[in-house]
Amino acid sequence: MEPFVPASLPPVEQIEVVDLRGRRATLWREFVETGVAGRGVLVEGEAVQRVAALWRALPAREPARCHIPPFGLRFRAGGGVVCQASICWACNNIYGKAGEAGWGYAFDATAGVSRELYEVLEGVMGPGAASGSGARGPWGRVRDWLFGSK
Repeated sequence: MEPFVPASLPPVEQIEVVDLRGRRATLWREFVETGVAGRGVLVEGEAVQRVAALWRALPAREPARCHIPPFGLRFRAGGGVVCQASICWACNNIYGKAGEAGWGYAFDATAGVSRELYEVLEGVMGPGAASGSGARGPWGRVRDWLFGSK
């Protein structure tokens, strides 16, 4: 896997947010690849730059060992995908591809910018995307951990 830093994302025109909840994968790269069949929402306009800016600002941190991402992102420019990734706030890991190169990045999921990106993506996907109480699945527990119980 190649080293990667989210700040290196080139200018993008569109972002596809992909719902990865419930996807089964044995390798990290399969989340992005299997996400093709998942529900996706295309983000355009000013929201693209907001999500891209949050992505570029994600701070580094030590990783954990799970990878159960609720969201994937496909950053698009010039009619193609320039970068795609699956993001797991439970283990601080992002795995993806830029061109043909696979990469990984460990980020601080509790940092303000990371929590803001989670909320923006949750808002893009609509009700039930990754929220809910701990009784309704792992993403309710992660949301409670990131933002406190509601």
